[in-house]
Order: sequence, then C-alpha cells, then structure tokens
Amino acid sequence: MALIILGALAGCFTGLLPGIHVNNVVIVLLSLSPLVLSHFDVYQVTGFIIAMAVVHTFVDFIPSIFLGAPQEDSVLSVLPGHRMLLAGRGYDAVRLTVVGGVGASAVGIALLPMGLALFSYLYSVFLDFLPWLLALVILYMVLMEGEPKKMAFSLAIVAYSGALGVVVLDGGVLDPAYALFPTLTGLFGLSTLLLSLRARPRIPPQHTDARPVPARKGVVIGAGAGLVAGLVPSIGTSQSALVVQNLFRGEGDEEFLVALGGVNTTETLYAFLALYLIGNPRSGASIAVERMITDVSFWDFLFMVGVVMAAVFPAVVLTLGITRLAVRGIEKIDYPLLSKATTVFLVVLIGLLTGWKGILVAATATAIGIATPILGVKRSHCMGVLMVPTILYFL
Repeated sequence: MALIILGALAGCFTGLLPGIHVNNVVIVLLSLSPLVLSHFDVYQVTGFIIAMAVVHTFVDFIPSIFLGAPQEDSVLSVLPGHRMLLAGRGYDAVRLTVVGGVGASAVGIALLPMGLALFSYLYSVFLDFLPWLLALVILYMVLMEGEPKKMAFSLAIVAYSGALGVVVLDGGVLDPAYALFPTLTGLFGLSTLLLSLRARPRIPPQHTDARPVPARKGVVIGAGAGLVAGLVPSIGTSQSALVVQNLFRGEGDEEFLVALGGVNTTETLYAFLALYLIGNPRSGASIAVERMITDVSFWDFLFMVGVVMAAVFPAVVLTLGITRLAVRGIEKIDYPLLSKATTVFLVVLIGLLTGWKGILVAATATAIGIATPILGVKRSHCMGVLMVPTILYFL
C-alpha cells in the first residue's frame, strides 16, 4: 500500500510538470530494476507503476487547463478548459475531467467481462479497418466545417500537421522518447499561450462551488473511446479523444471534458487487459509491468485491476486539492506575466530535452497552431499530426 501511495505522488509529479511523462519514470525504473527488485518484490513495484499511471491521467489536466501546457493525454482539453477558466470556472473544468475519470473507470471495470470475451476478436477486426476508419474521421471533420473555403483550409491544416507528424515520428529527427513533446506543445500549448498574450485576457475570480454535472453521456462515450485506445495499436488517447470531440459537437464544453477525462483513465485500464489477453502492451506503464511480470496470469490481471481501483481515490483527492490551491493562487497572479513565464519555461525545456531541432519543430508546430484561428477553422484538425502517420503506417 505504501508503494501505491508513492506511485500516486509520482503521478502528481509527472502530471504537473510539462514534458515529464510516466514513460520517463518507467525508463529510469527499468534501467534500475535489478537494484529496485533487490529491495521490493515485483507486485510492489507493479503497484507503484500502475498507481502512478492512473493518478497521472487525472492530474495532467491541471497544467493543461490553467497554463495551456498540455501533454499528449490532455491536448484537446486546452481550449474548452481555457474558455471555462476565463469564465471563472477553472476548478469546474478540472472537476469535470475527474468525474469523467471516475465514472468511466467504473464503466470500464463493469465491461471487463465482455472485454475478456470479445477483446481478441475486436482486436483483429480493428486492425483490418483502422486506416479507413481514421480516414473517415478526418473526412468527417473537414466536411463539418461547412463552407468550401473553410473545408479547404482545414484540409491544408490536416496536411501540414500530418506532414510534420511523419517527419517527427518516422523521420528520426528527434529522440522518440521526446518527439511528441515539442510537436504537441507547439500545436496546442505555445500557440494558445501566444494568442492569449495578444488578447491580454484577465483571469476573473474563480468559483469552487459544486454544480450539477451532465455526466452520463460523457462517461459512456469516454469509456468506449478509452477501450478503443487500449485495444488498437498506434491509437492513443488523443486520437480517441478527437473522435469524442466530434461526437460532442454542439453539446458544449462540459460533457466533452467529462468524456475526455474518461478516455485517459479507461485506456490505462484496458492497456493491461491487452497485456493479459494478447501479450501486447499498449502503454509505457503496461510495458514496464510486462517486464516485471513476464507471464501474466488471470490473478495477476485481477491484481492490476485492483490497483487501478485503489488508485482512483487518491487521484481524486490529489487532483481536486491541487486544483483548489491553483484557483486561489491564480487570482493573485498577473496572468499575462504567467503566460510569458510558461512560454519561456516550455521553450527552454524543449531546448534542453530535444536541442535546436526540437526548437525548430516547436516553432513549425506553433505556426500551424496559430494558423487555425486566423483561418477560422478548428484546432482539432492539428491532430492530423498523429492520425496521418498512423494511417500511413497501417497502409
């Protein structure tokens, strides 16, 4: 239990610091595994890893919403969360993702018997149709712009971001461990920060009073999208969340944030199901668990599910507690100054982790991200950076 609590604290660390992911900690842990396993057994270390992964999926929405500094799991929360922050509802925005995470994890666990029965079959079906499904999603996104001019612009954004994704992910330009950090930070983080500096917004007083949450539809859709992210190779939470975003077109930011919170947590759960059923891990955490428990049995899988359930409670407490502190602090902070400081911090971090090539990638991605509001199209088209390389890989 002590290592689960330590894992929860480690998940706070990885979730709050832009550029630091669970995978970074996992790499260090695996490199030190002989030393670690000489002091702890494999189940204690596994509990640490799973708790860290679960708490990360909750906490990483905080910097995304309050600072505009997203990680891969939370990129699409930037704009809806930012809108709610500017309306005095930053705490509510994070709370919605927490509700989604808790609700979708409950739905995901309830669906596990069906997953155990159908997972292997669905896996083979998805592999056959995956590139065509993603192509249809892109086509749908473009057509939903309505006007021919906007459709042409959105197609250009998909093409440019997709080309950037191919160069970054398949071209060997950057270290694979950090390739997505400058790319997604530029597309969704730096572009948002620079545009907000231009508008010079003032952060209004933030409210922490509880409001009714329209959660039912968001929880169900988020759980389903998380299952797909855990099921299909090369489909992460960002691609699944993009489908969620289009399913919630016109439904408002609240239900979308609930669904987005649900995607991340459910994907973590079903990545372990994929490890158990087909021996194919879907995340950094599940890869580490595979290295720790080489032959995963049904009882090992039940242990993993139990740790996921146990980690949800500290995830909720820590996320809402940290968010309350952020709400109190942000009212006293000069937000334009905070945005400038965050921008400088991200650029310096990109330089330290990826060098001048990462800076160039981030600058290119930022230009594409800024182009979307100028052209009057949705920034979700920038998710071509992940979808186009995935389509080409499977074709």
